[in-house]
Amino acid sequence: MALKRNIELEGSSFIQTDAGCVNKGIEKISFVAYIKVIAVTGDKTEIVASVNFSDLGKNLQKKYVIPVSVLDGSKNFIAQAYEHLKTLPEFSGAIDC
Repeated sequence: MALKRNIELEGSSFIQTDAGCVNKGIEKISFVAYIKVIAVTGDKTEIVASVNFSDLGKNLQKKYVIPVSVLDGSKNFIAQAYEHLKTLPEFSGAIDC
């Protein structure tokens, strides 16, 4: 189970030189990310899901706190994590892959 989505990031760009760190200013990058829940920890009310965003040469991780259910018939924690992620605005347009 995983998701795929175009990711756009904006932030300061720096170059490390012999003379020190040089700020190149604000840059934007865009890439199609393969999004995968790589670990979950928690209890019967909520989990913390570690989510990996990867593409060739790019690898980012972020953690999300996700409410879960342990009632009979509930999906496993990882499936619940993916369902919750798809409800968040930053995952709009993500497709299952």
